[in-house]
Amino acid sequence: MLRHFSLLIAGMSLVAVQTLAQSRSYEGMWLPFKAKDLNYADMQSVGVALPADGVYNEAGPSLEDAVIRLNGGSCTAELISSQGLVLTNHHCAYDDVANLSTPENDLLTNGFWAANHGAELPIEGATAEFLIHSEDVTAQVLKDNPDEKTIEERIEALTKAATEGTAYEAEVVPMYAGNEYYLFVYEVYTDIRLVGVPPSAIGKYGYDQDNWVWPRHTGDFTLLRIYAGKDNKPADYAPDNVPFKPTRHLTISLAGVKENDYAMVMGYPGSTTRYLTSPAVNMALQGSNQVKIHLFGIKTSTMRSFMDQSDNVRLGLAGEYASLMNTYKYFIGQTTMLSRYDIAGKKAEEEKTFQAWADADPARKEKYGAILSDMKAIYGDYGSIDQFMNYLYFGALGPASTGFAFFNLNPIRGALASKDEANIAAATEKARGGMEEHFKAFYPEVDQAVFAALFKAFYNDMPAELRPEIFDELLYPERTVMVDDQGDKKGKKKKSKKQKGGEILVTDRSPEERIDAWTAQAYATSIVTDKARMEAFLAAPTREAIEADPIFKYIQGVIAFYRGKVALPYITTEGQIESLNKAYIQGLREMNPTKAYYPDANSTMRLTYGKVLPYQPRDGVAYNYFTTIEGIMEKYREKPKDPDYFVPEKLVSLYESKDYGRYADNGRLIVNFLTTNDITGGNSGSPVLNAKGELIGCAFDGNWEAMAGDIYVFPKLNRTICVDIGYVLFIIEKFGNAKHIVDEMTIVE
Repeated sequence: MLRHFSLLIAGMSLVAVQTLAQSRSYEGMWLPFKAKDLNYADMQSVGVALPADGVYNEAGPSLEDAVIRLNGGSCTAELISSQGLVLTNHHCAYDDVANLSTPENDLLTNGFWAANHGAELPIEGATAEFLIHSEDVTAQVLKDNPDEKTIEERIEALTKAATEGTAYEAEVVPMYAGNEYYLFVYEVYTDIRLVGVPPSAIGKYGYDQDNWVWPRHTGDFTLLRIYAGKDNKPADYAPDNVPFKPTRHLTISLAGVKENDYAMVMGYPGSTTRYLTSPAVNMALQGSNQVKIHLFGIKTSTMRSFMDQSDNVRLGLAGEYASLMNTYKYFIGQTTMLSRYDIAGKKAEEEKTFQAWADADPARKEKYGAILSDMKAIYGDYGSIDQFMNYLYFGALGPASTGFAFFNLNPIRGALASKDEANIAAATEKARGGMEEHFKAFYPEVDQAVFAALFKAFYNDMPAELRPEIFDELLYPERTVMVDDQGDKKGKKKKSKKQKGGEILVTDRSPEERIDAWTAQAYATSIVTDKARMEAFLAAPTREAIEADPIFKYIQGVIAFYRGKVALPYITTEGQIESLNKAYIQGLREMNPTKAYYPDANSTMRLTYGKVLPYQPRDGVAYNYFTTIEGIMEKYREKPKDPDYFVPEKLVSLYESKDYGRYADNGRLIVNFLTTNDITGGNSGSPVLNAKGELIGCAFDGNWEAMAGDIYVFPKLNRTICVDIGYVLFIIEKFGNAKHIVDEMTIVE
């Protein structure tokens, strides 16, 4: 059958082949341990040349052995040498590089290339996780229709059994909204060191202007190394640890990429919600996304104003700012595309089919018939609760001070109330550790400005019934003028708020002015805004000091309001939605029994396969599938004073002399290329592999037109943006003068 398919393709025109390839759906984030049964035949039809066991095989070396879950799932990375050398994205290590930088030795701006192993820089807190075992444990978890408590107990027992007597870590993860459960076992390495990173002018070229945009010209890569004990097992950092020796590392291909080439990505995508119903999409479009855009915009613009004035602040907040800006632009793009392509309408059409199927059979109607109507009713009443939760997470807990106060002072307060000396000592010691992390990159003037801006947004934007009482208690402690139900003044000022009718707060200052004044006083006196005050408190902690602290009073008041007014409806509604989603996905799979459904992404290893292809975003516009160094210079010449498009002098010189070495493709130096692979956040740094399983690039972004892809996939528009491996090696060898790093890789031409 495949032979006949190949003959058919051979007889078609190039245009017809391109049309067929671009119309094919490459959607799907598949579990590798199930790929042999579910996907391998389809992978062969697309072009894979590896045997199934070469992709995933727990019994012997295979591709998954070289793929790493980085830092708990924030990114993906891959092994590219027998000495534990690791490739990931520049933006994945951005915060780490910033933390290793100083104004005098700014690695973020200047780049870094270790001359030898001894010069490699330890990265505090970094982890590299290798998948050891995957298993479907649905039968064990869901036997006899258990309640939630029983499910939790079974999960705990399974993870314990999987790790007992080992140094492994394990997790049991729900799939398909809890219709299935899978066990994953990992080996975790914690001694990770920085080997090489290009300057941000290369690794982050285009910055936020080009983020999520094609054409792209970004050298988004960083080199790390995993270190181990003498036994090659995980070990905490020690100077005498040795480079990790993997069972498998990736071979690098310099053959270049061509249109219609097979492309495969393995990695750890973070989160998708592909099975959302139309009411949920509408709420994201009209409500929650708008709030997130508003709050992220406030925080990033406030931070930027300070970062532009100080190199210390710029470096200290670089990682957080980059992450916030990435998320901010993501929600702008997602909202734009949800609206442009009417995703809610498309979901509604799919739901009509489901409803007709459910209604066609009495048993199905009883089981599934009310799901969609119930979902619509729930979301109709959910908007204000969702708004409050977004303001709680991204507004009240947006400043560094509030989260630190709540999560560190609260345990001490509880321990002090218990009068248990051991508990007090433990809570205090934990807070002391949190203090070191909190003040590592804490700038009171920045956090104060962020706090005030987010406080104003929360105060002004929230409907009166969802505005925490603590706001007025902090801002309006003075007397107020009482009025009756008709609005007539009673004429007598009282401090009491107990009255019939309403209340007008009289002041000579606006709420915004009061917020600024209160915030300034709070930051000047709070325990959590000054390290010396925090240390003095921890030396002799008291409940009185905690309860008098203004930042603690603020966040404690917001949380108290949540617990008293919002928690019950929020938890109840979320539970109802989860139950309905679970039933809906079960029904979809029952309706289409021959269709292979993949579970939503959840930071577990996934496989996606497709082609190297261009795309047409709109009428009259066609994008090529690759960009070259010419585009870098074009942007530089067009905007010579724009720091986002600054090009280092040495790169200009290499371009002008065309000194590309063996990394040129017919005289061109390809920088980025496009594939149809289905990825999302967490896939950053994932290896992009050719039909033989050889490394051809490193995935780092999606395109603007596919920003709704976490909810709905358009095969004609969804693209993965990858940095070409030839450009990576060119930058290391020619720009960084670090050929010794390239020499340890396995390269085929």
